Amino acid sequence: MFEFVVLLTVNWVNFDNIAFRNFLGVSKGPGIYFLRWKKYENPVVIARLGGSDDLGLLYIGESKNLKRRLQRLWKAIKNVKDVEANLRRVDTLRNAILFCNLHNEIGSGEYEIAWEGVSTKLEAQIQQAVALQLYTLKFKEPPPLNLKVCGSTYLKWGICYSDSENWSGKANNFVKSILS
Repeated sequence: MFEFVVLLTVNWVNFDNIAFRNFLGVSKGPGIYFLRWKKYENPVVIARLGGSDDLGLLYIGESKNLKRRLQRLWKAIKNVKDVEANLRRVDTLRNAILFCNLHNEIGSGEYEIAWEGVSTKLEAQIQQAVALQLYTLKFKEPPPLNLKVCGSTYLKWGICYSDSENWSGKANNFVKSILS
């Protein structure tokens, strides 16, 4: 039996540019997003245990309110060195950037993002879990800034959603387009 896959053209957007346009076109509903590092018009190749990640993926995330999450994510990246901001609000991605010392390596204008809105929070969580699993199977480790992957995502993957009637366990075309 053959599986027909339609790969989409993924629209990667400079994070500063979408923020400058006040995140115009980003849904307030649930969704999945991918953050990557792009320098001099090309994705930065990241060496992984299982080979080179030519897309330069740094993080795979999901949210129940995609627009609000991307706004907070952009502010976290912009204010990564602001100690006062770090004390006011804990952001796992900002903490990962600091922990990995990437704030000295990646300029704030070098982040690109791609996202897709989905119908439910559960679907967003499932697509994130599938994307993380596909990435980890391919590269033998999760994306560099997904530091909390083992504690939460695999628990959801293995226990919480396995009995759900919405469970598909398969990547949608957006996820396949990025990770194929």
